[in-house]
Amino acid sequence: MTEDRWLWRSVMALTLVALAGALALIVALALGWNSPGPSHPPDWRAAGLPLDLEAASGETAVMLLGHPSGDFTLEVEATPLSGPGSGFNGYGLVYRAQDAAHYYALVVGSDGYYSVLQVAEADETPLVEWQQFPHIHRGGQTNRLRVICAGPICHFTINDEYVTAVEDATWLTGDTGLWVRSFGDKDVAVRFSIFRTWTAR
Repeated sequence: MTEDRWLWRSVMALTLVALAGALALIVALALGWNSPGPSHPPDWRAAGLPLDLEAASGETAVMLLGHPSGDFTLEVEATPLSGPGSGFNGYGLVYRAQDAAHYYALVVGSDGYYSVLQVAEADETPLVEWQQFPHIHRGGQTNRLRVICAGPICHFTINDEYVTAVEDATWLTGDTGLWVRSFGDKDVAVRFSIFRTWTAR
């Protein structure tokens, strides 16, 4: 009887610890899990910025920047110029692109949603389904997106708040770039003001 009681108390204690940990994680994500960028200057900055990229109604525009990288930290700042009121737009950064039709992308919408996509021709696979994130600036406000990749694992932050991580080994190196999509019946234009990378050290 004493052994059963000890076992029951142990199980209850472990359950409470697990619940407390889960609650702490939920609270941290809700309040913001701050993840500032690298403290040293970037190794590369895209030339010709700010740059406005447009996507026609129902289309996706991808612009590669000719800076291949494997393990890196990649950061972009972007501001919607048109179409933000409808919420039916998306924009973000492309990484480890094999070409303009084969790439990964971290993208956000002016409606406060984000996704991580793997694109191969007509096949678009969400590695993270479109979902809300409270730290995305909505409408025509600027958002800062960051991807940190080491091997097959990439971590993502939006406006210096940690979002999630994804593991996928399909492509471990490739080009970087910009991404804009119009989901509705209007053209979308987005201004990219900063695009920089830090090589893994």
